Amino acid sequence: MSDCRPRTLLAMAAIACIAMKGVAAPELGRDVKLTILVDKVMQPEEGWVTKEWMIKAAAEAGFNVFSPRIGHERLDEVRQVAQWCQQYGIYYMPWMRGTLTAPDDPKADGKRVLWASGNEQPLWSVNSDEFWAWTNNYIVEYAKIAAENPRLMGVFLDYENYAPGREGDLYSLSYDDLIMGKFAKSQDLELPKLPFDQRKTWLEARGLHEQFAEFQIAHWRERCRMLREAVDAYDPTFQFCIYPAPGTPFMVEAAYPEWATEAAPIILADASTYGRTSRFITEQEALAANRRKLLERRQVAVNAGVPFVYTGGIDPLVEGADPEFSGKNAVMISEVTDGYWIFYEGPTYTKPDHAAYWKWFSWANRAIARSDFDAQHTPRETPEDWNMRLFDDVSLEPILAALEPPPATGKMVEFPTVQLRRENLLLLATTAGEPVEVVLQHHPFADYESLLGWELRSPDNTQIAFGKIPQGGRGSVRFTPDTSGICALVVSSGSCAYSVASANVPVALYAGKKLGLIFGAEHLYFSVPEDVGRFTITCRGAQGLGSETVRATVSDAAGEFVATGQTTPTKDTVEIAVERGQRSAGTWSLATTQADEGILEDNSLTLDPQLPPVVSLLPQHVFRKK
Repeated sequence: MSDCRPRTLLAMAAIACIAMKGVAAPELGRDVKLTILVDKVMQPEEGWVTKEWMIKAAAEAGFNVFSPRIGHERLDEVRQVAQWCQQYGIYYMPWMRGTLTAPDDPKADGKRVLWASGNEQPLWSVNSDEFWAWTNNYIVEYAKIAAENPRLMGVFLDYENYAPGREGDLYSLSYDDLIMGKFAKSQDLELPKLPFDQRKTWLEARGLHEQFAEFQIAHWRERCRMLREAVDAYDPTFQFCIYPAPGTPFMVEAAYPEWATEAAPIILADASTYGRTSRFITEQEALAANRRKLLERRQVAVNAGVPFVYTGGIDPLVEGADPEFSGKNAVMISEVTDGYWIFYEGPTYTKPDHAAYWKWFSWANRAIARSDFDAQHTPRETPEDWNMRLFDDVSLEPILAALEPPPATGKMVEFPTVQLRRENLLLLATTAGEPVEVVLQHHPFADYESLLGWELRSPDNTQIAFGKIPQGGRGSVRFTPDTSGICALVVSSGSCAYSVASANVPVALYAGKKLGLIFGAEHLYFSVPEDVGRFTITCRGAQGLGSETVRATVSDAAGEFVATGQTTPTKDTVEIAVERGQRSAGTWSLATTQADEGILEDNSLTLDPQLPPVVSLLPQHVFRKK
C-alpha cells in the first residue's frame, strides 16, 4: 500500500483526539458487529425530516448506526441527529449521494462524465473542481461536527449511477476535456479535437492508454488524499463508508488507499446480498449462496491491503427479501463479515409489512449481539410463498380467455436459442389427457449465481407444480392436463438467463407487459389481426444502463421489411410505429439485433394492446385473438 502520510502519526493523532473527547475508541466493525439502518420508511412519516422518535426506535430495535436517506445538506439537522444518537447510545452517518448533477450549460462542457464509448452523462466528472468542492464542503463540515460529537462517526457515500445514460457505477476512467488536456500537457502532446467516441482508441493507437489511466488514477488519489487530510485536521477517526462494494476503479484505486487508515478503516457496503438469487430458491439455499458471494467479493478489499470493515446489505424491496429471510440473512452476513446494513425501503411505517420487518430485524440484532449465528438455521416460521406474481397489475385469466391457441400435435420440436432474462410468462397450448413436456435450459451469465425456477398453472389459475433447474443445467416440465386450454408457465432465472430448448406443445412468450431478453433474436413471430391497421412495438435497452442498446426490425407475413427502430445510449426506449397498409394480416415477425451504438445485452419488448400479447419461437406456434 502506497501512502505518503505516516500512519503512525495519524494513529497518534487519533488517540489524542479520542482522549480529548473522553470516549472509548470506536469498536464498531471490530469488536462489535455493525448494524446500520439506512432509513426510507420512518422519514416519510415526517415529510423526510429526521425526528427523535426515529433514532429511539432504531436504538431499541438493536441498530447501532442510523443513516437517514434525506437531509445530508441540512447541517443544523445533522447536528441535531448526532445529538439524538448520542442520547440513545448509537452512532450516525449522514447518507450522501457521491455524484453531482452537471447543468446543461456551457460552463459544464468538457467537465462531465465521459465514458470510453463516447457516452457523456449529465454529471460532473470526478476530475472536476466543481465535484470536489461540493464533496469536500459537506464532508469536512461533518468532520467538524464529529470533533465535537463522536457519535457522528463518518459519512455513507452512495456511488451508484442513477443519471441518464448510465454505463455502470461511478467512477471509471473518464475521457473528459479536463483530464485529457492535463494528460496531454504532462506528455507534451499536441491533442487534436477528438470526437467523444474516438478518445480511447486514439490513446490506444499511440500506446498511451495505460499511461493515461495511471495519470488519471494518480489525480483521483491526490484529490482523495486532500480530503482525508482535511478531515483528519478535525477528526482522524472519521470513517468513509462507500457503496457499492467491492467497488469501482475510483473506489479501489483511490478511495481505498487514501481514505482507509488504521484509526479509521474504510467501511465497504456490498449490495449483492439484498435478497435471494431466485424466488424459487429455499431460505437455506439462498443464505448459502449469499455467504459464498460475500466471501468471494470481500477478497478485493483483502487484496488491496488497506484497513477495512466489510458489510453486506439487505433491501426489503428486492424480490425474495421477505421479513424472515431478511432477518436470517442479517445474521448470516454478520457471521462472515463485520456486520450488515439495510437500505430500508418498501414497507410502509403504518402497515403490517413494517411491523413484520421490524420484528425480524430486532430478532436478528439480538442474535448478533450475543454471537448466536446459528440462529440463521432455525426452522422457517413463515410459510414460503412460491406463487409467482410476475406483474402485480396483470391478471392471468383475461389474457388466457382472449387467446386462440394453435393445435397441439404432441410432437417434440427443437427451438432456435432465444435467451430470456430474469422472469417471464410462457403460455402452453395443451389438450386434456395428452402428456406435455417443455425443456428449459439455464444459461449462466457473468459471475451471477442463480438457479432456474418455474411454476406451472392450469387454465383456471390453479397451481399444478413448481420446480427448479441447477446453474447451467437442463430440465423438463412434465405434466398431463385434466382439461384442454392454455396453461401458464412462469420462469425465473434471477440475474442469469434461460431458453426454451424444446417442447411437444405450442409455446408463446408473453409480451403484453414486458418480455425480458438478453442478446438478439433472429425471429419472434406474432399475429396481426385483420382489424388492426397500425400498431406499435415498444423496444427497450437496459433501462438506466445506456451502454446496452438494441434495434428491433419488423417484417410482414411475406417476410418483407416494414419498419425498424433502435435505442441509443441516451434514449433507452423506442416506439416503432408500424403501418400495415396493403400488407396482409396474419403471422408477422420481428428481430432484435445490434444497434448502431452500444452493446447488445439486456433488452425487452412490449406489443401494442391491439395485438395478441404474445410472440412465438416458431411460426406454427403463433397464438391468435379469439
